[in-house]
Amino acid sequence: MKYYIGIDGGGTKTEFLLADENHKILSRTLRGSASYMQIGEGGLIDLLDEGIENLIRPLQIAKNDEFHTCFGMPLYGEHRNKDEVILQSLKERLGKYRIKTVNDVEAGWAGSLEMESGINIVAGTGSIAFGKNPNGESAKAGGWSEFFSDEGSCYWLGRKAMECFSKEADGRFRKGALYEIMKEKFQLDHDYDLIGILEADYIPYRDRVASLQVCLKDAAMEGDMEAVRLYEHAAYELMLIVRSVHEKLKMGKGCKVSYSGGLFKTEDLILKPFERYLKPLDITLVPPKRTPAEGALLLAKYYENR
Repeated sequence: MKYYIGIDGGGTKTEFLLADENHKILSRTLRGSASYMQIGEGGLIDLLDEGIENLIRPLQIAKNDEFHTCFGMPLYGEHRNKDEVILQSLKERLGKYRIKTVNDVEAGWAGSLEMESGINIVAGTGSIAFGKNPNGESAKAGGWSEFFSDEGSCYWLGRKAMECFSKEADGRFRKGALYEIMKEKFQLDHDYDLIGILEADYIPYRDRVASLQVCLKDAAMEGDMEAVRLYEHAAYELMLIVRSVHEKLKMGKGCKVSYSGGLFKTEDLILKPFERYLKPLDITLVPPKRTPAEGALLLAKYYENR
């Protein structure tokens, strides 16, 4: 029997899917962050080992059963030395699963466009875009360090939420819903109490900073115009990332762009301005056909004999 495993690694959560030869999904499981910047290289291998073990536990595996796996890995291709260490560890510890590793944005592209020509933009904990043109050429943009990049992502917006709160508290911005939302969330008696809370419990953890985007979303939904403007800014930054890939691949008019990542759960708050910024490029924004984990399954099948 032949099985396929698709793994969508993210900065906040990781999804595992198992399918049979007929593409029927047999099981799925979720784990935490797959970013080795957060959990370490050893922690990443442990996460994959435990996730796959949990995935296949319900099956009665025969000795001659065959596995083909694709792992969409955050940060893959950005630190070559670390990539080599991780790939070697995967081979030594999980070699029987025949793991093909790609950047997580490629799994997003494979799922959202079902491996057809076009571009996928990921805006989750981080931000990055990947595309393929009709000639099979590929390119990416974004996906640099969160310290100086990741524009338009949940992490970027989480940092902006902290900045916006400080400005509303000072009176540099008019006090809006974000000020009240964050005061209530953190039970602040004094505005400056937020500094100690964030420095201890949020700033050292990328996923927790990204989670502050939800406060910004709630504020925007309540009409906080500074929060609304930040989503406009995020949409513009995401357009720039897409435009870069579009130009590198000489895609021309009518190129399809789809999306994945937690930021898009805000729906029209980000999608409407994003679509508006894409319009002058003659790019068509389309909803994703499949999830990134399902895209990883498609890639596992694609890379089986390559």
